[in-house]
Amino acid sequence: MTEDFKLHIYPSDCDSVGHVNHAHLLTLLERARWSALERHMSYAEYMKTSLWAVVRKVEASYQAQSFPGDDLSVRTGLTSVGNTSIIVRQVVRNQRDAVVADVSIVYVTVSPDGKPIPVPDQWRTLFSPWQDDS
Repeated sequence: MTEDFKLHIYPSDCDSVGHVNHAHLLTLLERARWSALERHMSYAEYMKTSLWAVVRKVEASYQAQSFPGDDLSVRTGLTSVGNTSIIVRQVVRNQRDAVVADVSIVYVTVSPDGKPIPVPDQWRTLFSPWQDDS
């Protein structure tokens, strides 16, 4: 089952135009991914592995603005596992159920020296599989 993370937007989350800008939304999405990850592995456990997943590519489609007072729901799930990479999808909806953003993040697993390595077996299930709303 995909993971849902709730966010409330405060004025401090917004830029001078009065909405959440694209860069800050990516930061909020990272918080949602950590929340999903921590259900399966603590940060301390992650650091002990001496293996990391680094962002290689982000594809984001922004479809609606978010303003102070908005309540967002972030659905996070794993869409693909390759040899050295995983793809995580996140869809953000506001309290009116409008899609705010649809984002895919490609991670590459790397060793301490920064070289790509096969995705560790235990990492293949760290994020729940993506499920559409159907």
